[in-house]
Amino acid sequence: MSWEPSATLNAVQLRAKVNAQIRTFFHSRNVLEVETPLLNQYAVTDFQIESIATDNVKYLHTSPEYAMKRLLASHQCDIYQLCKAFRANESGHFHNDEFTMLEWYRVGWTYKALMNEVSELITVLVSDVDKPLSTKYFSYIEVFEKYTELDIRTAGQDDYLRVCEDHSVNLNSALKIDQYHNLILDQIIVPKFDKHALTYVYDFPAEQAALAKLNKQGFAQRFELYFDGIELANGFQELTDAKEQMLRFEEDNRKRLLENKKAIEIDVEFISALEAGLPESAGVALGVDRLLMSILNAKHINEVLTFAVT
Repeated sequence: MSWEPSATLNAVQLRAKVNAQIRTFFHSRNVLEVETPLLNQYAVTDFQIESIATDNVKYLHTSPEYAMKRLLASHQCDIYQLCKAFRANESGHFHNDEFTMLEWYRVGWTYKALMNEVSELITVLVSDVDKPLSTKYFSYIEVFEKYTELDIRTAGQDDYLRVCEDHSVNLNSALKIDQYHNLILDQIIVPKFDKHALTYVYDFPAEQAALAKLNKQGFAQRFELYFDGIELANGFQELTDAKEQMLRFEEDNRKRLLENKKAIEIDVEFISALEAGLPESAGVALGVDRLLMSILNAKHINEVLTFAVT
């Protein structure tokens, strides 16, 4: 145990510089900086994310998403927030229980237009680094076909199992199709991406829609950005249908119970905001710590955190 900071002075200075650049970027584009509570009455239902509860049974937010969308519904303007977020049991090279998130929403934009702005922001933030940037785009269908020769529209469990075996991915048990998707994307496909390119994967399977709209083909209008081998950002064409969102939250709780987890009380204030009318918009969350890792060529997130959670 040490009293000393985890990050070097260089990392601390870089964080300050990047934060200032982010604010300048959005100020120049008339995007309003907002602040929402870190402490909330509701946790999130997502069965892959666990909220951190306080002693008085409130929760530290896992992202500012719900509160920011309540602002969107009320004020109908472009907003961004640079803040801390918290998730229980997050550890590893790219994870920490407390981390810094940049989240922003563009009213009237499409998720594909938002991808362009994400690239423009990152280009500014890495401008002093000798990393020439190119941009590549793959639909979820395309990226599986390119790197595994699988057609996710017709592939069955035996096909996914074969791909895992061919790439020496060890499985402890049989997986569901959506679990195969996540595993193959993370362990087989992403490591093959050009580390010097901003690589976008978009139009995810419907079961990974979360808070995104579905297109006419039934795929989620969602994107993830990978850079330097790291997932940096996750964006949506925002779902505006309150009834559909409620059904998804209920499905989250059903999955939680199947996994022997506690069902989560649904955030009725967020649902009420959707009922009042969320404008057509696109939103994205970007992991600032991970971006700093890429700029500094850091191998572990602790190298860019002022004080790591141990």
